[in-house]
Amino acid sequence: MDFQRVNPSGLHQPIACYSQVVRRGAIVAASGMASIDEAGAVVGENDVAAQTRQTIRNLRAALAGVGATLADVAKVTVYLADFADYPAMDAAYREFFGGHPPARATVRADLVYPTLRVELEAWAILGEAS
Repeated sequence: MDFQRVNPSGLHQPIACYSQVVRRGAIVAASGMASIDEAGAVVGENDVAAQTRQTIRNLRAALAGVGATLADVAKVTVYLADFADYPAMDAAYREFFGGHPPARATVRADLVYPTLRVELEAWAILGEAS
């Protein structure tokens, strides 16, 4: 069984040596997603709620590139530039995952661009029909 390594159209091209999403069988790993549009510009500068929404939209697009959806996500790691942003990030996150929350860890981290407030990485597991 081969690895499927994808940088889906509609997302910015990676800024380093990585694939945005990788699938092997039923297992899907999504790289750290941020609030960056297709042209590479930060969306929602310094607004963690807007950035969380855009980041999850980017995650959804990456997953779709290998036949997965947000409902397939089993684990998310959230990286926050500042824990003061946790409540706003969590409220926006619930808009997408409120009905089927995956396991999650949240870590404070320095992010690649100083105007980014949040980054997400995710693991998904596809059902037998996928």
